[in-house]
Amino acid sequence: MREQYKQFDEEFLKNDFLKRHEECLPFIGEKYEESRLLLVGESHYVPKQDVQKVNRDDFYDISFKDLTEGTYKGWIDTRKVFEYRAYDKKEFDPFFSNTATEIAKAIHETNNLSRNQKIDAMHQYAFMNYFKRPAYDQGKTIRELTELDYKYAYDISSYVMEILDPKLIVFLSKKAYWAFCDADNKRLCSKYSIKCVSHPSCVWWNRKRSDGKCAREEFYEYVADLFKQ
Repeated sequence: MREQYKQFDEEFLKNDFLKRHEECLPFIGEKYEESRLLLVGESHYVPKQDVQKVNRDDFYDISFKDLTEGTYKGWIDTRKVFEYRAYDKKEFDPFFSNTATEIAKAIHETNNLSRNQKIDAMHQYAFMNYFKRPAYDQGKTIRELTELDYKYAYDISSYVMEILDPKLIVFLSKKAYWAFCDADNKRLCSKYSIKCVSHPSCVWWNRKRSDGKCAREEFYEYVADLFKQ
């Protein structure tokens, strides 16, 4: 276990769901304590060729270890996805690279990023996905959400948030953000600073809205104070 996980995992693993679904444990960068920035995505997804190996009806009853062996297990393991780049220094695939790069630009205040700056930026924050069940339409928003999807998304995400105790939470998915707000009933929304922007892979990340702003500019405004020297 990596050093930065130890103090948090003791509490995370008191939760039965997180004990069974270790793939939902959040990635925590080595410098998270300095910024206490938590980024929340929408969901992982299962590659198209592996969808037939998944039974969505029993996802919450089984454990990660019970899942059929196949490439998709690595795709939905949050820590593995991030550590693959942050520690193993593997290539950033286009979808992941766009997100990590745009966030790194805001953190380092430059458009000319080195590979090491991208990796360093990943260590500045913690990351989790809001919906715990992966999407089964590769590269598309999660669909056909059930009561269980909404229940586990809020219950587990709010549990993780309170343990991480972030200074700032930024949702990178409006679908996830509004689902969280609807379920929260202003409990954590009144306790933490919580913002939402369009996903960095979305056209609205750079496209100006009618108010003259874009999601990229908003994201920078939200996180800038956390990274001032």
